[in-house]
Amino acid sequence: MRNAFAYELMRIRTIRSTWWLSGLAVVVGVLISSLFALAVGLEFSRTGADDTDGLSAAVVTQLASTGVIPSLVGFLLAMIGIFAWGHEYRHGMIRASLTALNSRSSLWIAKYVVCAAWVAAVALVTMVLSGLVAMIFLQRYTNVFDTQAFGIIGRELVYVVILTWLGMAFTSVTRSQAFALVAVFLWPLLIESLIHGFFLLVPGLRDNEAVLRFLPFGAGTKLLDVFDEGHQVFGDPLSPLGGGIVFATVAVALMLASYLLFEERDA
Repeated sequence: MRNAFAYELMRIRTIRSTWWLSGLAVVVGVLISSLFALAVGLEFSRTGADDTDGLSAAVVTQLASTGVIPSLVGFLLAMIGIFAWGHEYRHGMIRASLTALNSRSSLWIAKYVVCAAWVAAVALVTMVLSGLVAMIFLQRYTNVFDTQAFGIIGRELVYVVILTWLGMAFTSVTRSQAFALVAVFLWPLLIESLIHGFFLLVPGLRDNEAVLRFLPFGAGTKLLDVFDEGHQVFGDPLSPLGGGIVFATVAVALMLASYLLFEERDA
């Protein structure tokens, strides 16, 4: 197992896309938070407003905590996980990896653990830097690193890891990097919206619209949403814990399928 972890750590560090995506996540994340903090600071200065409810959480998560905007940093980092399996199959490196390690289970576990640690570390750096830069514009109005900010940082880390694992599992199951990239971005942005529209337009389904809260990516956003938190775990809306459980359950199911197929299929 130690060799598998060393192998995966070397692999993730020597792929250029890892560094490009990590750097892009940090730059984009800090830029979004800085522009938002600047705009809010100017608005507060102009109007004298002081409503800072949820502001610190929005700043450190690049507005993902509003429940309106998806976690752009999370999706950028999930691509690292997709490439972790995608490059293996796209370039035929999976045979070399299995020859070097001679243990499918060790390679499978190492990939998920190393990728999770990497994306969590980059996400943490991004959120901390975002908060530090935002303090320049908001220190007169609020404490960016308050209790709510620390809580949402932890929830964002969980979200990013689950999202990365989901993307990795989907790539491993389909053996298609391109298909996984399209699916991971298309499903939350289009497919779930179409399902919501279908339920809204079909009279017979309109009364059952509450079941849509269990759609995986919609549920995942509840893990970060600080403005529309449910009080019951699986109530309507879902609580952060309920949303996290639904999102994680889908990821675990795909991971289980990924593991079973990886053990049985030819490389």
